[in-house]
Amino acid sequence: MSAHSANGTWNDPAATGEAATHETGPAGSGSFLRDRRTSRSLTPADVARELGVHPNSVLRWERRERLPGPEHIHALARSLGVDPADVAGFFDAARPPAPPPHDNPRGHGLRPLRRAARVPAVLIAEVVGVPPASVYNWEAGRARIPVRHVPALAELLELEAATLRGLLDQWPVVAPSVPAVSELRRLRGRTGLSLERAARRIGVSRHSLSAWEHGGRPPLAVLRRLAGLYGVPVATVARVAGVEAPRLLDRRRWATGDLAEVLVTLRQWTGLGQRELADRCHRSVSTIRGWEHGRGTPRPSSRRRLERLYGLPEGALLIAYPAPA
Repeated sequence: MSAHSANGTWNDPAATGEAATHETGPAGSGSFLRDRRTSRSLTPADVARELGVHPNSVLRWERRERLPGPEHIHALARSLGVDPADVAGFFDAARPPAPPPHDNPRGHGLRPLRRAARVPAVLIAEVVGVPPASVYNWEAGRARIPVRHVPALAELLELEAATLRGLLDQWPVVAPSVPAVSELRRLRGRTGLSLERAARRIGVSRHSLSAWEHGGRPPLAVLRRLAGLYGVPVATVARVAGVEAPRLLDRRRWATGDLAEVLVTLRQWTGLGQRELADRCHRSVSTIRGWEHGRGTPRPSSRRRLERLYGLPEGALLIAYPAPA
């Protein structure tokens, strides 16, 4: 006997005293919905018509290939004459187990730690092999630092891995401040460029540009490209992006011992990676990295090559060399 009555309402066999035509399994069994439907002599089309969905949706729900929304869970329960909790349990039984809690530390303390160690975010990104936007996302609390990167970060910051992990875990969480997000987007809007076109023009991914417009901090070289694209001074782009122009871009502010940080700043400003700079200077990447970490200084021929590359007068970098021992 069909469970669909002449007046269009659904009859529950248990409520009318009619026996079900099939035994139905427990709610957690893989055939629960199908068994319950057939026990009421309903086709997938019958259930679909009642719920206002396609019959294929009903079949996918029965096979647990799709998860219905809360309103459909309750509608299924009414149509099949079961408790909504049983229908929800049917789908919950097929969910994969929750992954174990991750061990990735928060990154709110990374910015002050790297600034104290005079390590730029772009250098961190290069060494650990992530986009600069990822480092800024860690620092702003939008993502955790993958635990596999902690040893490399610790080495850059000249800390033990366990010490760095402890500092990151204990650092107080503060709400990210992104007052200029809309301003950077507004600069792009004035040019009429879409996100994709603007990203292509400055040679970055659409994802990176979007991240900067939502509070990430663009690298120095990107600030210069954005300024040229939007037709505004670099200082304007830096201000709306929340980036403070590096003190050492102005060579009048160089002092004895600033060489490592000066070299990092100049390279970032020109948009060069360490490998590209190494090729131009005919030196190894490890040599470039050593200069930028204060483990050695360029010889006269390399210094002159750097000065020409960065448009500096000959001998300008000598101001920032360490004091003689």
